[in-house]
Amino acid sequence: MSVTLFPVGSLKRYLKGADHTVLEKKEGQSLKAVCEEIGLPVNLISIFIVNGEPKTKDYLLQPHDEIKLISLVGGG
Repeated sequence: MSVTLFPVGSLKRYLKGADHTVLEKKEGQSLKAVCEEIGLPVNLISIFIVNGEPKTKDYLLQPHDEIKLISLVGGG
């Protein structure tokens, strides 16, 4: 089974500009562990949206999850 990550904004650069990535056999792992494994800095992610609902970085992935990763936004 697979899960799909959709990085938003500046997080796309960590996936070489891709709009999404499909990861196989990640079910049961935490969002934090999967992000670290593929090189996404968890400290830059402010919101994890899983299947339309906000989750914490400790959420354990389920088959066919769709995860939107939203980065911190700064301004001055």
